[in-house]
Amino acid sequence: MRYRNGVIPALLLALTLLPGGPAKGAEARKTHWKLANFSWVNQVPLEAGAAANDHPAKVPEAVLLKVLGSVQVRMEETDTPLFEEKELVPIAKALQEAFASARPSEDLILLSTQRRGGHFMDPAQGVTARLFLKGGELNLIVHDARLDFMDRYSADRTLPTFAYGSRTAGGPAVSLKAEGATQRRPDWLALPLVVPAAPQASAPALVPATPLATSPGPGATPPSTPKPDQAFYDLQYQRLKALKRLRDENLISEAEYQEKREAILKTL
Repeated sequence: MRYRNGVIPALLLALTLLPGGPAKGAEARKTHWKLANFSWVNQVPLEAGAAANDHPAKVPEAVLLKVLGSVQVRMEETDTPLFEEKELVPIAKALQEAFASARPSEDLILLSTQRRGGHFMDPAQGVTARLFLKGGELNLIVHDARLDFMDRYSADRTLPTFAYGSRTAGGPAVSLKAEGATQRRPDWLALPLVVPAAPQASAPALVPATPLATSPGPGATPPSTPKPDQAFYDLQYQRLKALKRLRDENLISEAEYQEKREAILKTL
């Protein structure tokens, strides 16, 4: 019995000293934030030769939403938002947490895949970028503004080797802009992080009185609702044709087809 009582504590002590063994007070640090399938934020080592970042840092989620929401990308001779509004909320939340725990020797990399254009039949495309904080600015280097990889993945389950932007080498032809940002390269913006000041109490401003709206009197003609034009009906016709093709090619189920078809018909 003394032999067993002596061996067990010794084994437990040895386990704590092994590489990777539990250390007192040590906790695993989160370095990966999965937002959805093919959407994530990761902490990665700093690029070779790059100066240390201003990490960790606390950046309010609302500031990240505003700053990233201001970024435009040039697509087919038109400036369009780099991110969809609905994808920015999880991105900003993940970046807030990641910057708060990142080390000076780490960058953040982002992949965000979203149906872009606002239509349910639009293809899902990815944005890949590298982000870091320096001198009170959010540095955003975009490698791919519209990475089209989902068709290939659906066909053979092959994913590309994602690239996230680099300080030393520009990626594909990406042209970014944002009001107030410093343009370091066409694909690289330094966005100032301006934290909005708390509103101060002040005397209420005098607002001139305005007459209350009144309901139309008897016999008055109510305002008419503008009728859809022919272009609207042509668009719905094309949507119905495309939806039927998806059903005929077994890309969506009969139930999905009927649900989307009814939603389109209700707009007519």
